[in-house]
Amino acid sequence: MAASDDHDPKALLQVRVSDEDGALVDALNRRAAVSAAAPSFFEGFALHGIRVESIRPGHILCSFTVPARLTSGSDHIAPGAVVALVDEIGSAASVSDGHHLKVSVDMSVNFVDLDAAAPGDALRITARALGHKGAYSGTHVIVANAATGLVVAEGRHSLFGKMKIRSNI
Repeated sequence: MAASDDHDPKALLQVRVSDEDGALVDALNRRAAVSAAAPSFFEGFALHGIRVESIRPGHILCSFTVPARLTSGSDHIAPGAVVALVDEIGSAASVSDGHHLKVSVDMSVNFVDLDAAAPGDALRITARALGHKGAYSGTHVIVANAATGLVVAEGRHSLFGKMKIRSNI
């Protein structure tokens, strides 16, 4: 491509990718697909220990014991850890009735009583799909102390997309 064509959109569209460069991109895609099957650092750090107690279309119930690693040096669960739980379990509820996997586009979390989730406390996390409209889904998530019933946080979660779900099995 000539230097004068640098800002010409039509000229940019006419650039061809060499077979060698195409093969390099394909190799990256294969490596990414293989590594996607392994848990990420985030999954291992923040989500390790979530236990699915029940699942039915549009509803998921999980339990989780607050680990010390998610307290950020305080006497209760870190707000970011609660947001991660709302995100992940809300997403699971949105696909539990057979809808396509989506990405989060909006989330609102009300931290009702973080002190109700101290290290070692068992939490009960209930998520339900509020509904689906086209590629949009909404979920509602309640995080509560399993022993006392005190609500730790309540989240509303909006998701969008039509990604095809792939099994790692």
